[in-house]
Amino acid sequence: MTLSSIARKNIWKNLRQYMIYLNSMIFSIAIYFTFVSLQYNEQLLSSTVTLGKLESAFAAASIILIIFAAIFIWYSNSFFTRKRKKEVGLYALFGMSRKKIGQLLLYENLIMGVLALTIGITVGLLFSKLFMMIIFKLMGFSLEVSFSIPVQAFIQTAAVFLFIILVTSIHSYRLIYRFSLSELFKAERKGERLAKGSPILSAMAVVFIGLAYLLFLNPDHLIKNTGIRFLSAILFLVIGSYFFMNFLITYLLKLAQRFASIYLKGKNLLTITNLLYRLKGNVLILTVISLLSSVTLIACMVTYSLYYQIDHFSKRDNPYSYMFNLKDDKANQDVRTLIEKKSGEDLLYHKGIPYLSIKPVGSKLNRVPDFFQTLLISEQTFQDLMKLRGLKDSIHLKKHEAAAFYDGNLDQKSDPFTGGQVALSANATITITDYKDFSLVNQREMLFPLVISDELYEELKRGMTPEETLYIYKTSNEKMAKGLDREINKVVNPFRYQENAPIYTSFYENYHYGLETYGLLIFIGGFLGLVFLLATGSMIYFKQLIEATIDKERYKVLKKIGIPDKQISKAVARQVGVVFILPLLLAASNTGVILYILADFLQINMRVPFFTCFVVYLLIYLGYYFLTTANYLKIIKET
Repeated sequence: MTLSSIARKNIWKNLRQYMIYLNSMIFSIAIYFTFVSLQYNEQLLSSTVTLGKLESAFAAASIILIIFAAIFIWYSNSFFTRKRKKEVGLYALFGMSRKKIGQLLLYENLIMGVLALTIGITVGLLFSKLFMMIIFKLMGFSLEVSFSIPVQAFIQTAAVFLFIILVTSIHSYRLIYRFSLSELFKAERKGERLAKGSPILSAMAVVFIGLAYLLFLNPDHLIKNTGIRFLSAILFLVIGSYFFMNFLITYLLKLAQRFASIYLKGKNLLTITNLLYRLKGNVLILTVISLLSSVTLIACMVTYSLYYQIDHFSKRDNPYSYMFNLKDDKANQDVRTLIEKKSGEDLLYHKGIPYLSIKPVGSKLNRVPDFFQTLLISEQTFQDLMKLRGLKDSIHLKKHEAAAFYDGNLDQKSDPFTGGQVALSANATITITDYKDFSLVNQREMLFPLVISDELYEELKRGMTPEETLYIYKTSNEKMAKGLDREINKVVNPFRYQENAPIYTSFYENYHYGLETYGLLIFIGGFLGLVFLLATGSMIYFKQLIEATIDKERYKVLKKIGIPDKQISKAVARQVGVVFILPLLLAASNTGVILYILADFLQINMRVPFFTCFVVYLLIYLGYYFLTTANYLKIIKET
């Protein structure tokens, strides 16, 4: 019988034992193949206007998935390698040479890897159309999705995972050379030392986490440099999380031991004692999982919040359905006729806004590049426009004063313009004395609108600055005006990018650009979050099953001294529950603080995305908890 046939029989015989490892590889491969198949999908690439963002986003996600899949598969492989030490020791005891044992393990891992690769690519291929339909829906496309088989995706997936499988196979091969025969038969005892809780280091955990939150919440009062501030906050959070798991939890458990009413009550003695012995070996993994869970929750909630608020962002940045001045009378009239004819009763209002377009001699405004058009609008025109929009805003300016407006800055609360000066000519400089936190004109055009006093406006107009007209239209069906938008673009396209700087923006165009961008973000963020969640759940699962194997004899002793199965089962459920809940509590705290900051910064409501994502995360996490508890009990009850 050849080694390869023995390897095949071992896999078939122990398929149930290998299933988690096999499933983890299949899932990683299927998700990666899905991403790269979307990355090379011609229908998606040809349909989007965010082509550069799409390709770079999928490329970045693919790299993250490669790194994460490699770490995850390596960790899964290490779990099974450790579980099979006694089996490998038996092979050596029966006279099989180290080389033969190493080859057997190598063949087993290669066979499982190739099997996982085949199944993973097949699953990814079967679900690729479903994922295409999801991303098309999220990005607002109304196209029928066609089934395609991108050859590049096959080649890239096969190359990446064959390399990962080869590396893990070599790692398995070296198992027999890394341990002596006695070490292979000896049960693992790493992490068996009693954890030591320190009141000082426990307090430091609270201090470090508090400092991290303080740096996030009060940036202007502590460290001015943004990069240093956030790096410091992240460093404090990592150290604080480690101290929390290593010292604070241990200290609290030891504190509970001092109170007989708590420690000796029911199954607490068994749970607390076992946790104190096991916590030492779980500190690093629990710290990593808490931080990884924080990143996962934040990424999912932020991307969902941005997508959830797409209407708010679009209306904030694009107050008009159409805004244009093509610098050509006939073209302007053609566009106006199209809008008025096609909109009919959906037309809410329209207006021609007189303005002066100037190129300032000098400006001390960092947010306004030199190539932007500066639009000067009179105070009276502004008041008329506010009445038209139903806003109760008014401005009272002196001759050389101006008012600026929100320009798409992410930090909507900040005022980047007040106090700034703009030199209109060698003899005329205006100072911005007022700022409004709403858009006066549509965003995405390189425009910088300023409202100036009527007196200065008339003076500049008389000074040979030609007056132009900016046409604005507001309709009630602006999100569904695809046909009208296409017809207008036929008129507008010949005038785009001309030297006389024509202006044209539409709500429909900008809305769907945002829908594509945020739809892409939520798709990638959601799937990466799902991968991270399943990986963190699996890491706890593997770690707990290793400990179940080690603790098997202990629980047999407990049964022999008369402790009933029901009490042991409850103690195990509580012990595993603590291991699951600790990183979740820390992750929930981190996520809550950071989302509060982001919601305040972006001026959006994140409550619905927060609760939605957290409930989904919690349900999957609970699934892992019940699966881990059931398998833990199954292992310790085996004869």
